Amino acid sequence: MARQVIYSGTPSQVINIPAFLKGGVVMALVGVIDLVTAGDFPFQWPLVLVQAAAIMIGVAMPFLKTASTEIVIDTERITWTQGIFSRRTSSLELARIRTVSVVYPRWQRAFGTGSIVLDTGDGRRPMRRLPGIRHADTLSRKLEAAIAASPELKDEHLRYA
Repeated sequence: MARQVIYSGTPSQVINIPAFLKGGVVMALVGVIDLVTAGDFPFQWPLVLVQAAAIMIGVAMPFLKTASTEIVIDTERITWTQGIFSRRTSSLELARIRTVSVVYPRWQRAFGTGSIVLDTGDGRRPMRRLPGIRHADTLSRKLEAAIAASPELKDEHLRYA
């Protein structure tokens, strides 16, 4: 059976909403602190700009990390490629996956995205997570069907029967 791609894409940027909100809160706090202390110290525009730039970099990093992540699921394995400055690729054979579950955090559910959690039983990384997946329920069902049809899985069950 030829390899067939079930899913190929990047996680939704919706997963970065908390980082954006935290950055906004920190930016507001820094602005309030700068305004409150303006009477005691001379207002320093360079300092305000450096503070704002540091916060914006901190907020931008999760967005860049998500944008540079690619997930490909085919009928044999799941492959993650990620990295901003250097690329790293890792894969997981479908036959190693024990269970597939879907989690919809409250703030992601409104946008139709969720996380697929994979229990691999692997000692090094027993749980793998695919965050920010649109229509995660549909993809999890396709993934479960591909796992059930995996020839390696059938051979393994025959071996222990």
